[in-house]
Amino acid sequence: MPPVHSLHFRKHRTHPFLRPTLGLTIGLMLGIFGGIVGWGGDWQRLFDGQTLTGWRSTEFGGGGAIEVENGAMILNQGLLTGVNYTNPVPKLDYEIELESKRVVGSDFFCGLTFPVADSFCTWIVGGWGGSVVGLSSLDDEDAAHNSTTRFLRFERDQWYRLRLRVSGTNISAWIDGERLIDADIRDRNIGLRAGDIELSKPLGIATYSTTAALRNIQLRSLDFSSTRPASPPPPSVPQPASSSEIAGQLISAALETRVAWPRLAQLCDTFGPRFSGSTHLELAIDWILAEMKRDGLSNVHGEPVSVPRWVRGHESAALLDPRSEALPMLGLGGSIGTGPDGIRAEVLVVTSYQELKARAADARGRIVVFNAPYTDYGETVRFRVTGAVEAARVGAVASLIRSVTDFSLQTPHTGMMQYDPAVPKIPHAALTPEDTDRLERWQKEGKTVRIHLTMQARQEADTSSRNIIAEIPGREHPEELVVVGGHIDSWDVGQGAQDDGGGCVAAWEVLRLIRERGFRPRRTIRCVLWTNEENGLRGARAYRDQHRPELAMHVAAIEADTGTYAPLGFGFTGSDAAFGQLGSVGRLLESRLKAGKLTRGGGGSDVGPLLEEGVPVLGLNVDRARYFWFHHTSADTVDKVSPKDLAACTGALAAMVWQLADSEVRLPR
Repeated sequence: MPPVHSLHFRKHRTHPFLRPTLGLTIGLMLGIFGGIVGWGGDWQRLFDGQTLTGWRSTEFGGGGAIEVENGAMILNQGLLTGVNYTNPVPKLDYEIELESKRVVGSDFFCGLTFPVADSFCTWIVGGWGGSVVGLSSLDDEDAAHNSTTRFLRFERDQWYRLRLRVSGTNISAWIDGERLIDADIRDRNIGLRAGDIELSKPLGIATYSTTAALRNIQLRSLDFSSTRPASPPPPSVPQPASSSEIAGQLISAALETRVAWPRLAQLCDTFGPRFSGSTHLELAIDWILAEMKRDGLSNVHGEPVSVPRWVRGHESAALLDPRSEALPMLGLGGSIGTGPDGIRAEVLVVTSYQELKARAADARGRIVVFNAPYTDYGETVRFRVTGAVEAARVGAVASLIRSVTDFSLQTPHTGMMQYDPAVPKIPHAALTPEDTDRLERWQKEGKTVRIHLTMQARQEADTSSRNIIAEIPGREHPEELVVVGGHIDSWDVGQGAQDDGGGCVAAWEVLRLIRERGFRPRRTIRCVLWTNEENGLRGARAYRDQHRPELAMHVAAIEADTGTYAPLGFGFTGSDAAFGQLGSVGRLLESRLKAGKLTRGGGGSDVGPLLEEGVPVLGLNVDRARYFWFHHTSADTVDKVSPKDLAACTGALAAMVWQLADSEVRLPR
């Protein structure tokens, strides 16, 4: 490791940096000339790609070496590694461009410190563990905690084009041509985060625990007072003549944005499972509300909902005979517990309710195991929902089901179950298909199978949660509403990424993209993230009841709750006239996303109460071939969500939402 505060060169390789060359001489002349005559309106190179002329190592303690290689400046991994530009630079009305990439490490690969009049600020790209983009600091809040904060996914060893503009009124920043920051700095406190970053003044670039490469660093003045045309800010996007053109633009924007998947990862990784009644869910709701406000969405608020609180507690299933073995299991939501000593009993395996009825005498005093083969979710899930009731009718002491899935890697699936007040309650849980098949084989071989089931599950008093609301106000008929959303709660295992974090983020992203591009639909678009879908539907019913006076003005409601795999189209429930009106958006979706299949019959659990009140509803249909592999399991984590598929789902939702909200003719009922 070279000494701290020194620059380390690779001598006598491709570039003989220490020998006088024509490139070095020109670089020195440009640096001196730029410092003497001031900056004009043309781009001026700050880095010649061959030498470090005009730059020096920032005197951070513990910094890595600075090198030049293959036309790039390399800031090697240290605690903080940085370089300062040594020639004069403007204080206002200028732009800086550069390309940067993360080579090694997982934190910010560009911390660009720059002047803002008599103050200084830092643009962080890829900080706080790798994904944060923002300014440090605004009003004493750093890049991870102010209105400029964004979460993006950055690939290692990929170049990103960064552009920063500083004027007397705004700081704006772009990555690969997409404007991510446009901060009005009037009446704002601009400053640097406390610490060593102060050493980067007046113009410097730093990395944290990361090796980064920089190239094509240039600066130009934006002298708006001169007669020479200045570079204007990007013009606002003109509103095209037709709704279909805007829908097409929204599809393109959804496919190009880098916001959705990192935001889903942040939600899942930070808060984990978001079960109704849990602190994790309420913290996630707080975060979403704050982020929606940072996105500039309108009418952002939470609406109170009283939700049930079921607590899983410790649970286990142990095979006693014909040999000892722990069995993967998950209690089913709403089940009672077994008591502290658990239940030890012989097993009876059946494959249907008809078989259970035929063997009712054998079921008394036993643990009934339903090993019903998976056909489809709607058919097979009935054993999860009512299996405990049917087993209790014939005198069973507990019931276990084959997890409702068509594929398993010894992963049990949870889900909601129900009791009948007229039938005794017994504990109810799920085993894996591998184990229920094995129990059935042993039973057919005449072996006695015994299990020890322990469950501390309990139902506690109802508690408070919230539905999440955000809007894009309509320009002509703001009282008319198009609703799009998913459910923000999940089960208490996994991260709820496919069920239904992805649907929530896609619906939210629709509004963010519309607002970011300055589009205003004829009608109001409302994003609703319902709470308590998984074990009660309290959020859906509360939304219906709280908004009953305006239900007549609900044009349609769209739900995304079947995972965010490749979109196929939409299912629709409503009038024939309304269904016919969706043809144009179907053709657009087919041409752009191969997702134009519109079918009769569709919606979802959370829009069900609205359908009962006459509101037309739609459900996003996706390729669900793998959905029930992870559904309601510990494996429902964000790595199961493809960024490409999530973007396509967002595009499909955006096109449908825009068509419904901006059509000249309201969707008929």
